[in-house]
Amino acid sequence: MTGLALLCALGAAGLASPSARAGYVVLLVLLLLALVVRPLVRAESRWVWGGFAAGAVLLAVTHLVLLLSSHGASDVTAAALTEHQVLASLALLAYPVFYSAQMGLLRRRVQDLLPSAWLDGALTMIALAAFASAVLVEPVAEATGVGHLAALALVGRPAFDLLLFSVALATCAILRRRTERGTVLLVVAFGVLTLSDVAGVFRLCGTFAGPALSPAVDAGRLVALALVCLASWARGTEHVAERVVAGWSTMLTPLVVLVISCSLLAVDHVDRLPAPTAQLALLGLVGVGFKGAVVFREVLRLADSRRLALTDDLTGLPNRRALAAALRRTQEDDTPAALLLLDLDGFKEVNDTHGHAQGDLLLQLTAQRVRGVVPVGGLLTRVGGDEFAVLLPGRGAAEASAVAVRIGEVLGDPVLVGSRWTSLASSTGIASWPLSGHGPVADPAGELLRRADASMYVAKRAGGGFAVYDDEADRAARAQRFLAEELAHGMTAGQLMPYYQPQVDVRTGRTVGMEALVRWQHPRLGTLAPAAFLDLAESHGLMAEITATVLRQAAADATTWARHGRPLRISVNLATSCLLNPALPDLVATVLQESGLDPAALVLEITETTLMDDPERSRETIEDLLLLGTSVSIDDYGTGYSSLAYLQDLPAAELKLDRAFTVRLTGDPRTAAIIASTADLAHSLGLRMLVEGVEDAETLRRLAELGVDETQGYLHARPMPGSAVLGWLAGHSPVPAAGGQDRIARMVR
Repeated sequence: MTGLALLCALGAAGLASPSARAGYVVLLVLLLLALVVRPLVRAESRWVWGGFAAGAVLLAVTHLVLLLSSHGASDVTAAALTEHQVLASLALLAYPVFYSAQMGLLRRRVQDLLPSAWLDGALTMIALAAFASAVLVEPVAEATGVGHLAALALVGRPAFDLLLFSVALATCAILRRRTERGTVLLVVAFGVLTLSDVAGVFRLCGTFAGPALSPAVDAGRLVALALVCLASWARGTEHVAERVVAGWSTMLTPLVVLVISCSLLAVDHVDRLPAPTAQLALLGLVGVGFKGAVVFREVLRLADSRRLALTDDLTGLPNRRALAAALRRTQEDDTPAALLLLDLDGFKEVNDTHGHAQGDLLLQLTAQRVRGVVPVGGLLTRVGGDEFAVLLPGRGAAEASAVAVRIGEVLGDPVLVGSRWTSLASSTGIASWPLSGHGPVADPAGELLRRADASMYVAKRAGGGFAVYDDEADRAARAQRFLAEELAHGMTAGQLMPYYQPQVDVRTGRTVGMEALVRWQHPRLGTLAPAAFLDLAESHGLMAEITATVLRQAAADATTWARHGRPLRISVNLATSCLLNPALPDLVATVLQESGLDPAALVLEITETTLMDDPERSRETIEDLLLLGTSVSIDDYGTGYSSLAYLQDLPAAELKLDRAFTVRLTGDPRTAAIIASTADLAHSLGLRMLVEGVEDAETLRRLAELGVDETQGYLHARPMPGSAVLGWLAGHSPVPAAGGQDRIARMVR
């Protein structure tokens, strides 16, 4: 770029010698050719750079004609201007072309460039022309001896150069860091052109003189053309996501033009100004009026766009953006307020059953009913889906609770959905401003909305109604969420592993099986039992992965024990979500194949509650598991809604009586009778009977007398890691339960 500029300067400097003019003309034509070729060979911003090329050609052609008419002079003479003053004035037409190209370039870089922005340059050109006509044309005409039209062309060029320089500079200010090299080159180009044309006017007026001035003027013009050429070939992005805010501030330029036009017309009325001045001033007034009408329309459209952006299309209520803005104002004003966030219960079922059209009608009806109970000054918004929010400035939790009760009442009125009458129900969470119970937060308005959302889910879990934000409960809930995140990480880090508790035959005292009980080796909290995290895993969709982890490790451990001469059954618990998962049989088959475990050694424990959730699907999954050769145990028997139908239809191999019966056995004859009758029932159905929770020898003795087959509990051993099982087995001596042999003898007799 520097080399090309120096080359242009050297070429123009040769104009001091008439013999060098041919080289100047050749260089000028080459630059024009490069500028014209650019939009022909590159599609990027083609019409924009085509406009720059057209304006440059118009200026260059008029300049060359005037230069050649100067009869060997080093620069354009006053005589040539007088002879071709119409041509000189036509050169000014290049500036609207340049301006349109610059605005087109800005339009490709800026989002939402409104039409009124284009009018500012036109109004500025009119004002500059009117001012020049009134103040500068006459003195320049007298100083140079040219006609008024030629003088207008002389003073118009530097004025319009300055306008183009200002537009290019403003473009850089708008784009800031995203300003491209081509835009910077245009700033420099029009700056150089402005200085060159000003110097040219001073030279013709005789203000400055010297042999080097004329070559310097033409050198500047040539350098400016070279910079425009370089800008056209510079690489740039096709679109930059910037935004220009429109509004009444865009009337600043028309206001200045209005003042100039009115002032010139007032002066013309008192003391006649040159002929074009009044016409240009009147044209400026017309332009100001047109600009005002355009801006008025844009402001109305902008206001309508903002209203639509803050309004929910379906209900006509303010939307989430409007709520966010209201929350920010509440935060800034720091006045008390209450926020209610309500969610319609069962709305998804309405959509699924009756279709989205009925769901939309239901949302509109909800908006209508809730709007009727929102106090004056409150803001009702639809924040998305079937969620609505009510902001109550100047009110506390007690008043918000009363509003929540009223909302529940009006939504509870029957409504016709499809062909059925139904009642709506909602869950509402309430949070108050200012915030309490926490230190500074990065987003106070967002924290208020989060608290209302947390309270709403508390109400939903409670079966509906409303709940007021409770900081302690929220802390506990967030701690649970954090623990769930740690659990997900712990699974990938190998922190979950099975511990094993022996299952002992009461007649022989021999260990016949192990139950796999998952433990979490938490790096901060230590070893956690299942009760500390399994419910959390179920609610966060982690149970399938935990079950797969335990199943794989338990199968691998059982295979290892068998290789060491200790074949044992291995029992693994299945949660409801796992049993209802169609992929479970494939998982079990894969585990058996990978581990080499005998399928008959794998017992899958399910609870009565699990069976009740979906009996048909549960039975299908269990049948698929049995086809693999595994067996099923009904865990926690007697604690749920025990049904003999399950025992009749379900091909289980084991009944596992809950520890709730064990702890009451020694002092409660009724419990003993239940255990005895359950054992008889199990044996009649061909099932073995296992009782857990055995912690003392007397309980074990009584269970043996009652006909129990196997027991499990701390009396035998606490849960242990897989690596400790073989050592425990080696050091454990089988001891039959006292009374068990008597029971067998009685059964034989």
